[in-house]
Amino acid sequence: MKGGELIAQYLVQEDIPYIFGICGHGNVGILDALYDVKDKLTLISPRHEQCAGHMADAYFRVKHKPVATLTSTGPGSANMVMSCATALSDSSAFLCITSNVPTSQHNRAPFQELYKHNQADFAQVMRPVVKRAFQPTRVDMLPLALRQAMDTMVTGRPGPVNLDIPYNVYQEEDAVFLPSSSHIHRNHRPGANENDVETVLSMMSDAHKPVLFIGHGATLSEAGVEILELAEKLQIPVITSPNGMGVIPGDHPLALGFIGRNGAYPANEAGRRADLVITLGTRFDDRSSSSWHAGYSWNFPKTRLIHVDIDPQELGRNYVPDLGIIADVKVFTRQLLKALSVQNAINATKYAPWLSEVKGWQSQWETFIKP
Repeated sequence: MKGGELIAQYLVQEDIPYIFGICGHGNVGILDALYDVKDKLTLISPRHEQCAGHMADAYFRVKHKPVATLTSTGPGSANMVMSCATALSDSSAFLCITSNVPTSQHNRAPFQELYKHNQADFAQVMRPVVKRAFQPTRVDMLPLALRQAMDTMVTGRPGPVNLDIPYNVYQEEDAVFLPSSSHIHRNHRPGANENDVETVLSMMSDAHKPVLFIGHGATLSEAGVEILELAEKLQIPVITSPNGMGVIPGDHPLALGFIGRNGAYPANEAGRRADLVITLGTRFDDRSSSSWHAGYSWNFPKTRLIHVDIDPQELGRNYVPDLGIIADVKVFTRQLLKALSVQNAINATKYAPWLSEVKGWQSQWETFIKP
């Protein structure tokens, strides 16, 4: 099989419906292979490579399923940096296929090779803006690189992955077979251990002014049903980051809007006065934390913090949690709901005085913004 055929057939196997990209001298070797599978994989060509990346990013944000991009050597692929950086920042995944100079010309400074520090060094350009960069230099290296690229892209915290292909690899042949299918996105959903769930219940029992703070991790986990059930069961107000908006209905009585320097008054009032914050899939960036100015949006460490995130790097990055849990938001919330139903240890009346206080801020805010 030719390298280009292997790539095209693998994308079809993984149910990738679209590849957004622009033709160039570096990627002409895969175009016939893409044409052969055009009934299953549609090539859409925008006017600019950066747009291709933003289109792929947008598709994942809506469908929570990845697509691919295709660019040529040099400046065409360099245009992908901005769209990959955007996707990486917001945990949005797509397979960024870039092209490079032929392996026979590595380190000879052919047209559009980066060679100052290492031959065919474009992968180092992409390194800060993707989860991982792969550069298979032979057709027989493609099956492993393709599978690892797909696995890396869609497991754990999603993000873009770069597959940098020397353009002779598109046309060269080898006795290769399609790799086995990747892990299907969202099948890998880690949960909290039982002791941590018990600790969460204990901290909730001790609290009088809890809030839920939900972000993009809750969006990607599609945990809206579970979060709403938890909030309604215990009558706990819900604060969102901007990317957490829409997880629960924005007009729900328990929804306080998004928090931070651009946020809503009731969200900031509740955030700074809460005695327990249960954070589900958000990372306390500068906007949702008002540049970490103590007492403006949050009051850590005076306020106790339970931080749940699928990415261990985000636990404690900005605020040290009293309890950090590496887990999928949907799975964790289901675990907590099950534990609450079994133990029946917390009643919504416990938080009624706090909710009355929160409703006062909501009323003030509505009066202020109504005109």
